[in-house]
Amino acid sequence: MKKLLYIASLFSLVFTACDPMEDVYEEVDKANADKLEEERFFSDKTLIENGYELTDADYALSSDEGVQNYKNFSKYAPVADFLPEILDNMKLYGEAGVEYTVKYKFYRGSLSYIYDYLDYLEELAEMDSYTLTTADYDSMGTGDDEPGKYNNFSSSTPAEDYLPNFLLGKFPDAETGDELAVTYKYYDGGVSEITEFWAFDGSVWSESDKQAPEVPSDVTVYELTSSDYDSMGEESGQPGRYNNFSDSTPAENYLSTFLGQKFPYALDGAKYATIYKHYAGGGVTETRMKEYTLTDGEWVEYQSTIDATSLVAYKNRAWVFVPPIKMIESDKTATITYTLTDADYELVGNGRYSNFDIREGKDEESIEVRIEKITKILKANFEVAVGDVFAVTYDYYDGSNGSATITLEAVEDL
Repeated sequence: MKKLLYIASLFSLVFTACDPMEDVYEEVDKANADKLEEERFFSDKTLIENGYELTDADYALSSDEGVQNYKNFSKYAPVADFLPEILDNMKLYGEAGVEYTVKYKFYRGSLSYIYDYLDYLEELAEMDSYTLTTADYDSMGTGDDEPGKYNNFSSSTPAEDYLPNFLLGKFPDAETGDELAVTYKYYDGGVSEITEFWAFDGSVWSESDKQAPEVPSDVTVYELTSSDYDSMGEESGQPGRYNNFSDSTPAENYLSTFLGQKFPYALDGAKYATIYKHYAGGGVTETRMKEYTLTDGEWVEYQSTIDATSLVAYKNRAWVFVPPIKMIESDKTATITYTLTDADYELVGNGRYSNFDIREGKDEESIEVRIEKITKILKANFEVAVGDVFAVTYDYYDGSNGSATITLEAVEDL
């Protein structure tokens, strides 16, 4: 009987004991399942190699109607919100830790001051105007501190002291409510022309509150003259033929070259809002205006839609927008502390020894190179935002092993 109990116990032990390989089998099965799932997920996706430029067809993949219709991003449809989804819908993917440059169209808007100025010119054209002559200045006195002395006004001979009486005598038949655009010369270290608006109340001429619209301080307004058109050619099909542009002689074919010749000493970054005449057909000639900026020696016309680029990264199987951020050394108190891992060194090509080689002549001798690599690591591990301050500890080799901590602040990369 005792023997039978021993045998029963032995069989019970055999059939109830845990299989020591069971956990291993489960881990292998899970790893295989994960691998199959990953292969399935990426099977219909294409790896971005060296960045990408959106095509017109790509914009149609956006959920925003404006992006679809106008084929660009704007302040109304921010690139940060809508570029990642387009890349996701295109079934593109990227490598971990890599930032990719994507080129696209961005609508920055038109120049509102140009429309305001053209409206002003139209109103001015409908108003009576008068430009003072040499005889006019002389009629106000030719002695010292009088306009006729140099045929202009100045701080010592201000226009408001002379024009009311001058206009009364010049326009004796003026009626209440009449307005006049008066152009005169003014000396302020140099002579320039100023146009002011004056109104008659039935007895007195006074300057009205009407004035030219504000133009950006870094922009110079220039209106083409007859000689300017002539300088571009006077033959048939050239601007000087009729002193205007047209559909067959478009302004954009001439103005860049003209400005270069007219203002040869302008500095890079100079801006000119150029006023010109355009024959629209049917006997109609329009006044138009374009802004040009001297860029790397070439006068470039302002465009409302421009080429732009942004950085994106592929994280957790989805594209994310990478804000234009760079890391700089800082003495601020860290908001985040981090120590580089073996995987971090692997990410930036330092996986063999998991450190930075800062010996003379070696890759990471320069602190700038170390900051560049650490920046890549931080962006791969964190959603970095402007104002974040990282205290990052890294290992180095300078002939012997050591470690150091550097404090980096995230700032906008303008």
